Amino acid sequence: MIIKLIEKYSALFASWKIIEYDQDGPNLRLKAEFEFTDGSIFFVRQVVLREVTFKYAYHWQDKEGWLRCRWDNAPHWPNMPTHPHHKHIMTDGKISVEISKGGDLEAIFEEIAQFLLK
Repeated sequence: MIIKLIEKYSALFASWKIIEYDQDGPNLRLKAEFEFTDGSIFFVRQVVLREVTFKYAYHWQDKEGWLRCRWDNAPHWPNMPTHPHHKHIMTDGKISVEISKGGDLEAIFEEIAQFLLK
């Protein structure tokens, strides 16, 4: 699936690399890094265990290393309507936590594409 997404959004990337890909039956570990044409970097980390547990963290930072957005499903915001899914967004030097649709990597790439193509 990751290769199909890379092909679909290839115009956005200056470079990309798969750091770790380990699949054993229903278990999966994925770490990847994408550099976008604007110099920003997107880090992907996914873990799937027996098709029951899905953990993810997607971290997008600008070329200076400042957070743009981080999507994850760590359960530390229990009052969030989309718990455990949420995103941390940097706006005017402040980080806010907002609802997130979840760990669908294609939806995240689409969100980033809309930002980059403005």
